[in-house]
Amino acid sequence: MEYSVFDLSKLLGVVPDTIERWVRQGKLPVSKTGATYRFHISELKKWASTHNICLNLSDEDAPEKKGDSIISLSDAVNNGGIYFDIQGNDVNSVLKDAIEKMSIIPDDFKTDLLDRLVEREQALSTGIGNAIAIPHPREQLSYLNNPVVSICFLADPVEYNALDNQPVSILFFILCPELKMHLHLLSALSFCLRDRQFISFLKSKPNQDKLIEKIEVLQKANPM
Repeated sequence: MEYSVFDLSKLLGVVPDTIERWVRQGKLPVSKTGATYRFHISELKKWASTHNICLNLSDEDAPEKKGDSIISLSDAVNNGGIYFDIQGNDVNSVLKDAIEKMSIIPDDFKTDLLDRLVEREQALSTGIGNAIAIPHPREQLSYLNNPVVSICFLADPVEYNALDNQPVSILFFILCPELKMHLHLLSALSFCLRDRQFISFLKSKPNQDKLIEKIEVLQKANPM
């Protein structure tokens, strides 16, 4: 079975332009008939395995994804990690630096993710107030094996067009392979961010273990 550029972009959750750029850079196994690129299943599987990404080729071929079941916010944060001293003087530059630091995102996918997040911010800011923003792409990232929430603390606050018109210093990236999981994690995070003590705790820039412990306490008060 063969896939087109459009087919493969949907399977991976990246834009067609990204697929075409990878082809030009020689990063994807591809054959060409006239002006049409074709991708073969066996070669795509090897490529996906090399890059440690999930490739949903078909119901029978797709590997089981941990993200198919409900995951807690604390586990998603554990998957995504916490990053400090994010540099930048505007929205685009802090998003870029944060993505560069995220080990969960394969290097070849980082430019595409940045483009998607910038596009989302240009359409409508994800700054929710209290110095916090929740960057996320409009479409889910099918290549991820697990949902992740990466928390990034900025070195300096930046203007973010937030709801309260205040600068942002904390980013919660929600990155999921499925919309259902994105909505679940967004709901769980929103519950935590309604707690004033949690907001104050965040601004102390706690380490990952302490922050996850705090989230777990709040989760017990809001089982989902």
